[in-house]
Amino acid sequence: MLLDEMTSEEFAQMVRLDPVVIIPFGATEAHGPHLPLCTDSVQPEAIAMAAAERLECLVAPPVRYGQHSSTRNMPGTIDITFETLHLLARDILHALRRQGLTKAVILAGHCGGLHMAALRLAAEEVAQEGGIRVMLIADYDLAVAKLSEATDDMKDGHGGALETSRVLDIRPDLVKRKRGVGTAGSSGGEVLRNPEKLYPQGFVGDASRATAKAGNIVNEHVITELVKMIEDRFGE
Repeated sequence: MLLDEMTSEEFAQMVRLDPVVIIPFGATEAHGPHLPLCTDSVQPEAIAMAAAERLECLVAPPVRYGQHSSTRNMPGTIDITFETLHLLARDILHALRRQGLTKAVILAGHCGGLHMAALRLAAEEVAQEGGIRVMLIADYDLAVAKLSEATDDMKDGHGGALETSRVLDIRPDLVKRKRGVGTAGSSGGEVLRNPEKLYPQGFVGDASRATAKAGNIVNEHVITELVKMIEDRFGE
């Protein structure tokens, strides 16, 4: 159930049932020439909605901006700072707690290191204050368990066969038919000024192998695992 599509009265009634609220945190980021900029957003949003139907919980308005490093200078990537993301996540959790919600799940569709660190810092700070319990789950971490379903065990990564398959299942209209192979170089440990140079095609993996069937298998696995994790943690 989408929180922001409810009336104020409906929301107040729902809060009395002490529901879990899932907050999808996505991104607007380049994913090669075949995937949309909202790739990291449509995945967690679709997963959150499916999980909410099974759990009868709330889905908060999604956040479609994130912190980016390697793709920051690629066309279309709209990034925010670590500090902004941290404060935004913290403020949202504070507001949910103030509204009487006691169980929150941050579902991250973008999993960059600093991005996840900002979300974790916010979750830890709010959880330590009390009044609301917070889970932080990376959507991609659940998906990689089914990596072979989409890649045939070939090297894969950002915008590759796994993500392309998942978006084909969720929003096939946004995926281009012409899909190739993307490669990635190594910085050798150096923090680069222009890290996008390591990704000449803008993605990693053989996106031509992607299928909606594989994406459905992966997405169903992610939904099932997310529901199980929430039930295990908040079901008591």
